[in-house]
Amino acid sequence: MMLLAIIFLPCLGTVSGNPLIPRDAPSESISSPLPSSASITLPIPSAESTCYTSSQWLVISNTSIFWPTSTNYLYGPTTGPGATDVICAAQWMQYYVRSTGLSQLGATATSTVTTSSPTSTGACRTSTYAEGYVDVHTGPVTTLCDGYPRALGPRETAKRYYPGTGPCNTFSQTETITTTLYRMPSALPDCKPQLEGCIGVWQTYSSLSSEYEASITAPIPGDIKSPLRPLNCPNTAKENPEKDPCAACHFLPGTATMYYWPVTTANGDLCAQNGTTIPATPTGDGPNTAILGDHTLVSPTVYISFTSIYAWSNRRNGHQCGVSHYNEMISVPATAITSRRGHRNARYPIMGTPYPFNFAEFLPQTVGNYTQSLIPWPQYRGGSQCPVYDPSCTMVRDDYLPFIEMPEVATSIDPDWANCDRSWFIPAVTLVPIHDGTAVAPSPTPEPEMMAAADAAPQGIMAAPTPSPTSELGW
Repeated sequence: MMLLAIIFLPCLGTVSGNPLIPRDAPSESISSPLPSSASITLPIPSAESTCYTSSQWLVISNTSIFWPTSTNYLYGPTTGPGATDVICAAQWMQYYVRSTGLSQLGATATSTVTTSSPTSTGACRTSTYAEGYVDVHTGPVTTLCDGYPRALGPRETAKRYYPGTGPCNTFSQTETITTTLYRMPSALPDCKPQLEGCIGVWQTYSSLSSEYEASITAPIPGDIKSPLRPLNCPNTAKENPEKDPCAACHFLPGTATMYYWPVTTANGDLCAQNGTTIPATPTGDGPNTAILGDHTLVSPTVYISFTSIYAWSNRRNGHQCGVSHYNEMISVPATAITSRRGHRNARYPIMGTPYPFNFAEFLPQTVGNYTQSLIPWPQYRGGSQCPVYDPSCTMVRDDYLPFIEMPEVATSIDPDWANCDRSWFIPAVTLVPIHDGTAVAPSPTPEPEMMAAADAAPQGIMAAPTPSPTSELGW
């Protein structure tokens, strides 16, 4: 494996006021001894090196390199607001041009370092999590009239091993790294120009560039009248300004929970969905009510809460529309809820197919010793817990999270959202029925629990890390 670095040349120490240091390394690393396993191979010089400056040029080994001075490239005032950004931008211009010139002289040496890192095979670590569509359900399973297997009871705890199965085995793995070394002019500038101060810098550069191009027929190497691009200065032209990010936008909701009044039926068939509706037990005179925090929920209205919600332009490099909102709740008529089966959130989403939402599909039914909702297969397969194109999702489990199209009333949270697409990026909602005037917010889903075997790694050797699970596409 080849890497780029630099080597200190004493003759350049008189050129700049800063010592030469390796790129992206602290200055004290110059005097640090090399690892015992490292070696440096230096070329044999063919002639005595020369190194001196003359005006805007560095002469090294009889080769001239353009060697600009930052004070010639102060594109703006050096006092008052933005002065630090003007000075910082000039320092970076000097650094980039000098570095480019020196790198064109070629490599000066190579360094070879042999490293040793711990690794492991076998079941050294495990993670536990609620079972998903790829896991084997070890509990009771039934097949009803729709012909698809259903896991009875709550989701089980599944376990995965990392890096694999079998006995844990730890050992060290060696790697040889060859680094190519180059000359560098000085330490990296320790400043970072800011956007506001760089607006004037780029404007000055643009003006100077136009004047220079109009005054010459061909570029003159090393001409200090030729402006240098302030590469390390943020460029407002690259910030992709947008006149109105709300003209075409989409929602970006956080965790969503839908509280609903369950529909109870009797003597119905799972597949035909032809049971007789039984009214809910009244909680008092008039519509049923329930208390959830500071909110009073009133039947038959459905309530959707968001831990966070904001909107973003549909442009590839768009901007936020409106502001971010947190812990918001909207009330929606039960008949206005639409699900989207086979939907996936992404920069280029799969929109899914819209269907009216039937709350009778979630009523608890008794099967053997278990009472749970029996979600029809088409609804379950179209939910967020089943990947759209993965045929491995073949069993109905107690983990249904439907994608709900953003209700029109969601635009009431922020008046700037009136034109936002309600089907692009939509929430996968946790369904919470309201029973006996009580609505209970769901507990947060716990993160997978990581456990390392007691004898997984001897003292002094680290076991390999466990990768984090990837989530749905989003941004």
